[in-house]
Amino acid sequence: MKSTYARAMRGIRISEGGYSNHPRDPGGATNYGITQRVYDEYRSSKKAAKQSVRLISEAEVNEIYKTRYADKVKYDDLPAGIDYATLDGAINSGVSRGAKWLQSALGVSSDGKIGTQTISAAAKVDAIATVKSMCAKRMSFLRGLSIFSTFGKGWTARVARVEAESVSMAMEARGISAKSLPIALKTEADHAAASSKAAKNSATASGAGAAGSAGAATQTMDWSNLAGLEGILLIGATAALVVLAIYLIHRSRVNTERAAAYAAVAAGASA
Repeated sequence: MKSTYARAMRGIRISEGGYSNHPRDPGGATNYGITQRVYDEYRSSKKAAKQSVRLISEAEVNEIYKTRYADKVKYDDLPAGIDYATLDGAINSGVSRGAKWLQSALGVSSDGKIGTQTISAAAKVDAIATVKSMCAKRMSFLRGLSIFSTFGKGWTARVARVEAESVSMAMEARGISAKSLPIALKTEADHAAASSKAAKNSATASGAGAAGSAGAATQTMDWSNLAGLEGILLIGATAALVVLAIYLIHRSRVNTERAAAYAAVAAGASA
């Protein structure tokens, strides 16, 4: 595997941790991001008896990561940064989903299978912009899952870390100097922090607007005629402002994590 792979593996190990079997995790028992189902399939392919994924060996983990994830997303054929972002998405959410986030960011057919068209398109784009687009699409997908309330905080931090590390890889592949790299990453952190603050301020304004609309509705609506146009408009406006405020709060939190992740990678690059 190419040089970025060892770095990607370090990041994935940090993100995945060890054994878990959370009752709300649809993947069930998992160790190092490898589910019991995937481990069973792997053991069967080796004509070995099934056993708990808790007992998975280091050699098995490494082989599964490579053969069932890295090889399937064509890791070695993707540009630096894009390779790690794609692989982490594949391990966390499945090979097809990880491939689709890349394909969607590239604007090619999203069939969930990385082939010559996807590889060719990836070689021609701005890797930094593509990584950011992939991670934004990934966050949008994750936020829509019913279990986001349980795992969302960890997912958000993970995607932010992957984005920052992948952007750093892409910058290095582009030829940025060791002296300039931490400065460029710190700039990304500052931009993310500014976006977080702006989203938070907008959320506050939207919340205030929702409260104002609700107050106006209480004072002016003819509650005996809820079908009245004024009442319907006020209710609709209030609901829209509440939804907007919730979305902006989410955006603020995402960018807070992004700022922290970029700052951490910048600190590591300058060490």
